[in-house]
Amino acid sequence: MTGGFFSRRRACDRRSSITKVLCSALAVHATVLLLGGSKMGKQKAVSILVTLVLLVAAGAAFALWPKHYTVGQRISETAVFWNDREAFLFLSETTTGRAQNVFQEKLAATRYGYLAVFLGGYVDFTKAEVVAYHVVSSGQLDRFRLPEHTVAFGSWGLTEGRLQLKASPVATGTGFRWDGEKFVSLAAPPATNAQPKAAAAPNANLTEDDLENDDEADDSGPLPKAERKPFKDAGWHYKFLSGYVGQGSAATLPINLAGSTFNLTVESFPLKNTVARFDFMTIGTRSIRLASDKLAGGQQTLWNQSGWREVSKQDYQDLQRQYGRQFRTPLSSGVWLLLVAFLLLWRFGSWIHVLFTFATMKSRVLKKMPTSYSFPPATPAQFPMLDLDALDRYTRELEGMGFTRLLDFSLVSDSATNPPSFCRLFAHVRHHCFGELSQTFPKGKAPLPLKCCIQSCLQNGWSVSFANRKPLAAGSLLRRKKAIGVFMPDVPIPELLPAFLKMRDQICFELGISPVNDDTLQAYIDTMQRAIGEMREAVQEKNFVKGVPEVYLRKFSLMKTKPEYVWLGDYPKEAEQRRQGVNSFAVGAR
Repeated sequence: MTGGFFSRRRACDRRSSITKVLCSALAVHATVLLLGGSKMGKQKAVSILVTLVLLVAAGAAFALWPKHYTVGQRISETAVFWNDREAFLFLSETTTGRAQNVFQEKLAATRYGYLAVFLGGYVDFTKAEVVAYHVVSSGQLDRFRLPEHTVAFGSWGLTEGRLQLKASPVATGTGFRWDGEKFVSLAAPPATNAQPKAAAAPNANLTEDDLENDDEADDSGPLPKAERKPFKDAGWHYKFLSGYVGQGSAATLPINLAGSTFNLTVESFPLKNTVARFDFMTIGTRSIRLASDKLAGGQQTLWNQSGWREVSKQDYQDLQRQYGRQFRTPLSSGVWLLLVAFLLLWRFGSWIHVLFTFATMKSRVLKKMPTSYSFPPATPAQFPMLDLDALDRYTRELEGMGFTRLLDFSLVSDSATNPPSFCRLFAHVRHHCFGELSQTFPKGKAPLPLKCCIQSCLQNGWSVSFANRKPLAAGSLLRRKKAIGVFMPDVPIPELLPAFLKMRDQICFELGISPVNDDTLQAYIDTMQRAIGEMREAVQEKNFVKGVPEVYLRKFSLMKTKPEYVWLGDYPKEAEQRRQGVNSFAVGAR
């Protein structure tokens, strides 16, 4: 997640849709418990004051420390089209920026670099653009920057024998077409085409046209089935290359133009670099080269990963204002939050008393947590506050990507405090994953937004899920060691699914496991019931001395939305142990 793999990494969390409901209820109950207790004594108040002063001082020093402003580029996808006369190469570039002080940089360079997202400054803006190359059989290579606000995601086709792209309805830009000399903008008409999915080849021998999926393909994707015959009849070939083609090595695609061969070589980073550091300049595409005897110099480097480069603070803020969230000074995002926390804690001092009774709090939380759920069918009409527009929009998008609707239901637990909720469940039989649309209606509060979650069960008790909502602060109490999750707030579903599939493939590769292929409603129910027991165990094992302050720190940190929030559990540790075991076996076999 995001473009590419994802363009960021963020405050960690993990939950399925049911987990969100539990987290919502748990947040309410934990807050009520924290508000109870007796008045503070004078000695305790002084201790709290000293602690908060030290926290404010540490936060101010961290927030005011000078930052380095850097930007980096990566390639999320390369689309190639060619016939006997000419070839077109479209490189989807994503530029991201981050502002970090020396402490954040040191942490990011370690194997625990993904923890740097807690300190902010990981990704502040994202700029997407498309660069096109035009090659003719004589060897002439021209570079074009597409018109402003155009995208390379949508439905490709031919008009009067010339290449064009109609932008996906969920895309934020317009399409384009080739007029024989340059690329011109093409307005996006109302359509139902879903965002394309990159087709990654597993080895270094790339073939044209992605023919292996033609019989199963439908009218979704970058080249709808209805458009493929006109392409082939006109002598066109095509290939869509993700940033992970070749899985850490170079893969070459031969392009034949009038008897001359042009070799397009895509080199990617090894997958082992993607887990711990979470540096998106060291994952995906490393370089793209084009070689031929017809080309001047024999080989041209079309793109090369140069990593992060430092820019001035003014240039960085200009880019952030244009492509990211509004720039805020460190004081407003750090020190003032600590000062507000101090005032709230001083005014409602009884909260502190509860923090000294963690054992009682844990027992109360466990007592109110559900032990099982039922899944009775439900209809949208039963929920007057349900966001029907979002429900219909997300349903169309999921079904357009191949998901099949299984059931509309409401979660009913054995806990009287569980809030009402509406869930719509989908399954994808080819990708072996579930899609969930859910909205929760806490009593006495505004409903949570209706959002989507895509999840999959893996072998050996592992699971992975992606959601386009913000995590809840109390979700940190429910984290499980084998439940990996990514929250990408407000990311469109057509971007959520490819990010999910890439992350899931990486996890399976690193851990030597596979997705569970049972896509039935009963399999989903069994998985959710098992997850409830695991969450109770997670709360039971949680050290509330650390866990409760973590909830409140997360509550403050979540006030500013980050591009992504990630919880990896024991995945990095397990992957490293397995990697060391394989290496030891290889050494012993020599």
